[in-house]
Amino acid sequence: MTVGQRSPDGRFWWDGSAWRPVQTAPPPPPSARKSLALPLAAMTAGALVLGIVLGGGAGWLTTEPRAGAAALTFGDDFPDVDDQYLPGVTLTLIVDEWMKKANSYTCTNQPGDPDTWSKAKQRMRCLPPDGQENRYVDIEYDAARKIRVLKATCRLGVRAEACTTLFATMADAALVPQPELRKRAMAWATKNAAGDRGTIIGGIRLQADLSPHSLRLTPES
Repeated sequence: MTVGQRSPDGRFWWDGSAWRPVQTAPPPPPSARKSLALPLAAMTAGALVLGIVLGGGAGWLTTEPRAGAAALTFGDDFPDVDDQYLPGVTLTLIVDEWMKKANSYTCTNQPGDPDTWSKAKQRMRCLPPDGQENRYVDIEYDAARKIRVLKATCRLGVRAEACTTLFATMADAALVPQPELRKRAMAWATKNAAGDRGTIIGGIRLQADLSPHSLRLTPES
């Protein structure tokens, strides 16, 4: 027999002169086992997060869902392209029907200003029949059916009846596509024409300001 040779059952080894029992390492104390378990858990969690990130990234690069995977869906309240525009509001409604036909305003197209808040492609300013810029309406839009901003400005005094009327009728015109909300919008604009307040009605944010004295209508999102 050679030194170090183990018995058939593996429990003894030959030291050259006698059989010695094979010594097994004692199990680690509970504290040691916990210290080993924590890094393992952390590694497992890290691998899971990495897998999610990489898996999500791979899915984002593909144009179709993988076989056997459910298609990604969003709720009805998830914002889309149409949420950038005033719901149902068109140039025909605002310019032709309200500004020109009802109030005899003159409207002139202007190129979009990339520095404006809305980033609209086109702008239009509508002036009253006397041509004075003491009250006017600005329209910022991308297309005839894609209106981003309506803003009425009045410099006749915060409590001037002409200013209140301008703000109230603009709120009413913007809510024509939602007839059940027209009175509510018009009443709010009338009440807050000389204030600094805002509200949301029918997916449209109405914001009254005192400096300059104006009423601004934008999409809710």
